[in-house]
Amino acid sequence: MTTAPVTPTPSASTAGRTVYPLAWLRGLAALAVVTFHAYQHQRTEPTWEWPWSGVAHQAMLGTALFVEMFFVLSGFVLWLPVAKAALRGDTERPGWVLLFRRVARLLPLYLTVVLVVWAFTNPSLPGHWQDLVMHLTFTHVYSDDYIFWTAGPAWSLAVEFHFYALMALTVPLVQRAVRRWEGDRARLAAVLSLPVALTVGGLAYLVWMTTSGVATDNWSVLFSPMSRAACFGVGTGLAVLVATGVRLGSRARGALAVAGVLALVVLVLTRPHGTVMTEWWNPLYALAVAVALASIVLHDGPWPRSLDLPRLTWVGTFGYGVYLIHEPVMRLLGHWGLLPEPRLGLWFVVTAVLVAVPTVALAWLSSRTVEQAGVRLMGTLRRDGSPRDYYAHLDEVETDRERAPQPAAVR
Repeated sequence: MTTAPVTPTPSASTAGRTVYPLAWLRGLAALAVVTFHAYQHQRTEPTWEWPWSGVAHQAMLGTALFVEMFFVLSGFVLWLPVAKAALRGDTERPGWVLLFRRVARLLPLYLTVVLVVWAFTNPSLPGHWQDLVMHLTFTHVYSDDYIFWTAGPAWSLAVEFHFYALMALTVPLVQRAVRRWEGDRARLAAVLSLPVALTVGGLAYLVWMTTSGVATDNWSVLFSPMSRAACFGVGTGLAVLVATGVRLGSRARGALAVAGVLALVVLVLTRPHGTVMTEWWNPLYALAVAVALASIVLHDGPWPRSLDLPRLTWVGTFGYGVYLIHEPVMRLLGHWGLLPEPRLGLWFVVTAVLVAVPTVALAWLSSRTVEQAGVRLMGTLRRDGSPRDYYAHLDEVETDRERAPQPAAVR
């Protein structure tokens, strides 16, 4: 299909790799989560009444969709290079490299936040050492007691790390299938194995959860890795669709954008609360997000200038830090008495701003310091997993010297 001319956004491609304008979505999602937690912080005792009611309250609860967006984006970004490589028959990149690069990227800040927050909240040893061990091993999602301790948002990162490990284990199986099977359809079946398994497994888990009488406060069940498997599966499925080369014209992509956004609005306004059935809205959110994202990724650029949102893009470049750091910042400011007292109305906006400003500053600082350790660690390996030779240029200089004509000996 043909594409109508649009105003380009900067840098649609880097080193032959398409760079999609998605960073602003990470920035939007991170700030939306901060705003919701500020809204949650302003509930009033003893009934824990929310600041708003009616449609406005329903809309604020709907910001949960941005957490599902993180799962979709992660699944898409990580599985896309795997799917592209497998579909063209490339089986050189080991699966463990994917896990190594992701761990190197996310682990330094995660460990820093967990260790610092736990140390300050457990000044007397041994403290809640079980909480620390579980957070360091990403197993706190299996505990009703500790799942939201230390750093509440860390539950979703623990869930994602389960998927990273699963992807690393799946890659060699996909590559083996690609080497043994012939034909494009066989390769497509191989790369679809993970998206299908995650989606089917996640939906089956939801069926079990909503038919077995699980309590609405059984956090280790409601927030387990399997509870978000379908959401991650949707993201990996979108990656396969892009890898197959499907591209759409501007009208089709515009229709997808409208359909995805409208579906999200309807889902937000109709989601039930106080019942386990509400968990079905998580994969529905993910599917609607994927439809909206398809309007961006089923195209190789240039993209409309409406997707060029520099301030949100800037926040999105360290959105992971904003997401992970904001809750400890909120707890500290509350402990110091710097946040408004819980009350009804728009006061939660004040709380959101007071939390967001130092959070963004700390996240930016982290991206320049703590997270750089991971970046340097990633730089020690090439994309195929082989060690990077930092002295190759010296070998080339020595070779050039050997090849250069030697001056005649002076007699």
